[in-house]
Amino acid sequence: MTTSPVDRRSEWLGPVGRRLAIGSMLIAMTSVVALAVATVWLTDSDITSAGNDNERTSTTALVSSIRTAYARDHDWKPSDLSASTELAQAMGLGLTVRVHGSTYVSLAPPSGGGPTRSVPVKVNGQTIATATISFPASGLLPEEVRFRHSIEQSLAIASGLALIIALATAIFGSRWLVRPLRSLTLATRRLASGDHSSRATNIRGTGEVAELAMAFNGLAEKLEHEDHLRRTLVADLAHELRTPLSVLKAQIEGISLGVIELDQHAVTALGEEVEHVNRLVEDLSVLSSAEAAGLALNFETVDLARVTSNAAARLAPRYIAKGVNLEVQFSPAAVKGDPNRLEQIAVNLLSNAVKFTPPGGTVWVRVWGDDHEGVLTVTDTGRGIPEDEQRLVFDRFFRGASARDTPGSGIGLAVASSLVHAHQGTISIESSPGSGSTFTVRLPRA
Repeated sequence: MTTSPVDRRSEWLGPVGRRLAIGSMLIAMTSVVALAVATVWLTDSDITSAGNDNERTSTTALVSSIRTAYARDHDWKPSDLSASTELAQAMGLGLTVRVHGSTYVSLAPPSGGGPTRSVPVKVNGQTIATATISFPASGLLPEEVRFRHSIEQSLAIASGLALIIALATAIFGSRWLVRPLRSLTLATRRLASGDHSSRATNIRGTGEVAELAMAFNGLAEKLEHEDHLRRTLVADLAHELRTPLSVLKAQIEGISLGVIELDQHAVTALGEEVEHVNRLVEDLSVLSSAEAAGLALNFETVDLARVTSNAAARLAPRYIAKGVNLEVQFSPAAVKGDPNRLEQIAVNLLSNAVKFTPPGGTVWVRVWGDDHEGVLTVTDTGRGIPEDEQRLVFDRFFRGASARDTPGSGIGLAVASSLVHAHQGTISIESSPGSGSTFTVRLPRA
């Protein structure tokens, strides 16, 4: 599909960029027009002031010329005023000289209609003539008009250049400002279309847009990570469910064919497989409810040591079957919580510990309390967790690289973490590869 010139312009600048460019151009035009008007006004004021001074100077010069012409012969002839007439012409002024009612000089200005000034010409205190000086229609002398025209022409050229520069600056500046937003928009569209590897690139700096890009990239990384975990979950859940369901199917077929006798042992084996599936579904339900803030908890005063002891007793057969030692050390620690959910926290931590502790290893479980909190720790001698994976162990469906060969869905620790936080507590891990791990749960005291 081809792109029209309009589409290309739209993609080149974009709606926000066009608005920025138009806004910047309007501001620039307003500033240039305001500056031009102010400059013209100030220039006119200066020229008017200078014109008034020139008017007085011109009047004085002409009167002085007429007085000088009279002083030579103490009499009047029109030819005596030729110098004054030439001076008025050079100045671009009109001049009329009247002597006792007779007009000796009558010179009209090049452009009439301007102001006039009548001045008596006196010699030794006696009025010898009356000089009427006519100024151009503009009220300005020719050199003043030329100066004003030159300023207006220069101002027009400067304003045009300023508007051209402002237009170019507005367009390219807007594109520069909008470019990171367009990059972020395109990355968002790619992410929305399912490309979880999409990132906002080429966005540098420390401004709000850069912070927005960093937040977007963090969100994209989180979504990509969760997508990977979701895919892994599907495979792990399929594996986790396939094993008990395959056993159930085989045993039921064996019973239906008469190969397996339906006795207490067979019923117990079927019940164990059903319990396995039920436990997996229950963990998923608890995790979903906790994340949706819909988990119902029945709070009461609970001895954390007692519920942990119950959990240890439930898992003792699994420890014995695998050959892992379970060492306990309990001190009373009254906390506020749901006893069933607190026991589930302990069960999940103990199940995780025995799963990753080799035969002959040991798991230590301790419970104690102080004035502020009850503390539960589970320490194993398993393979340990790499540092870069420790921040992810409580994420739903996460399974470390070293856990791929160990059965599990990767939700046990996520369930424990969700339940701890639902009790306003904290859960943390200390671990190093080859040295085992210690999980610590801290809950507020009752």
